[in-house]
Amino acid sequence: MTGGNPTGLDKGLGRFFWFPRFRSLPKIGVASAGSLAIAGVAAEVLAASPTENNLAMPFRATLLITGSGLALLGLAAISIVTLLIIRERRGQEGREQQQARLDLLNDRQQQLEEELGHQRKIAETLRNSEQHFRKLAQQLPVGVFINSIEGECRYVNDHWCWMSGLTAEEAAGMGWTRALHPDDREPVLQLWRRMVAQGSEVVTQHRFRTPSGREIWLNTRAVPIRDRASHITGYLGASTDIADLKKTEETLRASEARFRHYFELPLIGIALIGSDKRWWEVNDRLCEMLGYRRSRLLGMTWAEITHPDDQAAEEAQLGRVINRRIEGYSLDKRFIRQDGALLYASLSTRCVRQANGVVDHFVAVIQDITERRQAAEHIEHLAYYDALTGLPNRSLLSDRLQQALLRASREHNLAGMLLVDLDRFKLINDALGHKIGDRLLGEVAIRLQQCVRQCDTISRQGGDEFAVLLPTLTSSDDAIRIAQRMLDAMMQPFRLDGHELNVSCSIGISLYPRDGCTSESLLKNADIALYRAKDMGRNNYQFYVSGRTMLSRERLNLETDLRHAINRRQLELYYQPKWDFRTDAITGAEALIRWNHPDLGLISPARFISIAEESGLVLPMGEWILRAAVDEISQLHREGFTGLRIAVNLSALQFRQANLRDRVHPSSAVNS
Repeated sequence: MTGGNPTGLDKGLGRFFWFPRFRSLPKIGVASAGSLAIAGVAAEVLAASPTENNLAMPFRATLLITGSGLALLGLAAISIVTLLIIRERRGQEGREQQQARLDLLNDRQQQLEEELGHQRKIAETLRNSEQHFRKLAQQLPVGVFINSIEGECRYVNDHWCWMSGLTAEEAAGMGWTRALHPDDREPVLQLWRRMVAQGSEVVTQHRFRTPSGREIWLNTRAVPIRDRASHITGYLGASTDIADLKKTEETLRASEARFRHYFELPLIGIALIGSDKRWWEVNDRLCEMLGYRRSRLLGMTWAEITHPDDQAAEEAQLGRVINRRIEGYSLDKRFIRQDGALLYASLSTRCVRQANGVVDHFVAVIQDITERRQAAEHIEHLAYYDALTGLPNRSLLSDRLQQALLRASREHNLAGMLLVDLDRFKLINDALGHKIGDRLLGEVAIRLQQCVRQCDTISRQGGDEFAVLLPTLTSSDDAIRIAQRMLDAMMQPFRLDGHELNVSCSIGISLYPRDGCTSESLLKNADIALYRAKDMGRNNYQFYVSGRTMLSRERLNLETDLRHAINRRQLELYYQPKWDFRTDAITGAEALIRWNHPDLGLISPARFISIAEESGLVLPMGEWILRAAVDEISQLHREGFTGLRIAVNLSALQFRQANLRDRVHPSSAVNS
C-alpha cells in the first residue's frame, strides 16, 4: 500500500478502488495484496455500490473478453472473498463478544461493589449487635454463655464468672466444666451430648462448686444457634441462681413432710375440702371414724354426711368465709356414719385462698368427740336427772317451773304443783333392803308418768318424794283428776322379787297464782298441803289452805330443835312399871322417851317420833335411849333390884343396822 492511499495498490497489481465496506475490515499485511486485488475485482462484480459502477465498467468488459482464461482465477477469488467475509464476520463477532464481556465485567464489578457495600453494612450491624449483646449480657443478673456444639465455651459474661469462680480465660474451651460439682459433672455432660445429638434445647438443674468451696444451685437453659441453612453452630444459654428456690423447695418439702405426717396421724381426722364442698383428700383416721372407704368418701360432698340439723349453722359459717369476713371457723357437729350412727365431732377449718382472694379449698381437722359428748351428756343428765328413776331432778324442775310461771303470767293461765310422798315407804325400805326400795321407787316413777300429760314434768325430789309440775290448767279440777289417777295407780300392788307390796301415797297441791306467784312459794305451800294430807290419814290429796302454814312451820322448827336435843340433854326416859299381881311385886319396866323442850316443856312422843323417823334422827335417838336404859338397869342392879328388867322399843331402822347386837350387848356387859 502506497503513501497510505486507501485506494492504491502496488504497481505490479494494477490500480483499483477499495470498496467502502472493506474499510471496516481489519487491516491485512502486504503479502495478501494480490489476493486483495482479486478480491477487489470479485467484489466489483458481486457487490459494487451505485457510485462505484461507473469506475468499474472497464473491468466488466474485460471479464467478458477474458472469461474463459480467468475462470480458475475467478473461482479462487470467490473462495478468497468468502474467507474474507467469514473472517470479517468473525472479527465482528469477536468484538461484540469482547464488548459483551466487558459489559458483563462492568456489571459484575458494580454488583461486587454493591455486595461489598452491603457486606460492610452487615458487618457493621453485626459489630453493633455484638456490642449490644455483650453490653446486655454483662448487665443481666444471670450467667450467659455461648458454647460450640462440641461443648467448648466461646463466651461467658461476668455474672457467669462470678457464679463459677472462674475467669473467662479459665472457662474457655472445656475449662468451664471445672465449675461443675463433681457429682453433677458427668450427668450434665451426658445430657449435653444427648440434647445436642437431638438438636434440642438443653434444660437442667445442677450445682457449681467454686474454687473457694462455695456451692450454688443453678437452673441452666441453652437453645441452639442456627445458620441460614438451619444448621446448629452452637448454643446460647443462661444459668440462673436458684439457691433461694432450692431453699424454698426444701422448706416446702419439709412442710409437705410435716403436713403428711400430721395428715396421717392416727388420732384425728384430716381432710381437704374443695370450694364445691367435695372431699379432695382424707386420711385413714377420718375414713375409720366415718366408716367409709376412701374411694367412696372422695365421691361425696361435705353436706351428704352432715346431720340435717347442723347444716344451717355450718352454711352460715361458710358464707362468712366466702365473704372474707373470717378465714376459718370451729364448731361441734354431727356426721352421719355409713352405718347410720351419729358421730359427734369437733371441727376446725381454715380456708386456702387463690391469688385473687377466692376460696380454693379448706383444710379441716376433725376430732371424734362422741365418747366425750356422751360423757358430757351423762354428766348433764346426772346434773338434771335423777340417777335412780331417770326423772328430772330438783334443778331441772326449778328451771321448768320458772319457765312455766313466766308463760302462765304472760297468757294468764293457771298452773299447778303437786308433791307426792309414798306412805309407809320407810318401813318397806328398812324391812326389805335398799335394793327392793330402789326398785320400788323406779316402778312408782313409771306409774306416775302414766298418770300425767305430755306437757307435765315429774321430778324426784329425793327419798320417796316426787314433784309434779302442771304448766297449764283450765281449772283446779284438772289437778284433781291427775291427783286421783295417781292415788288409783298406787292402789295396785307392786310385785318385786316375790314380794307383793302395797303402797299408797299422799299428795299436796298448790295452784298459781292463788297459792303463790313464785316457784319457792308454790313448792312450800304444796309441802304444807302434803303434811295436811298425811295428817288426814294418808292416801289422799289436799289443796293448800293458808291457815295450815303455822302447823308446817311448827313441824319444821321441831325438827330443827330435835337435832340438837340429844347433845343438849333435853331427852328424858320415863318408865312404865310392870306389876306381877301374883307376887304383888314389880318385875320390870318399859322405857318411854320424853322431850323436855326448854320453851315448850315436855313434848309427847306423838309429836316428834314421826319427825325423827322421817328425818333419820331416830337412829341417834334410839342409840341414846338404849344406853340410858342400860345405865338405869345397871344402877338398879347395884342397889339390889337384881330381878328387874327394862324393855326398850327399837325402830325398824335400828334393826337394819348390821352391828345392832354389838351395840346392845357390850353396853349391857359394861354397865352390869
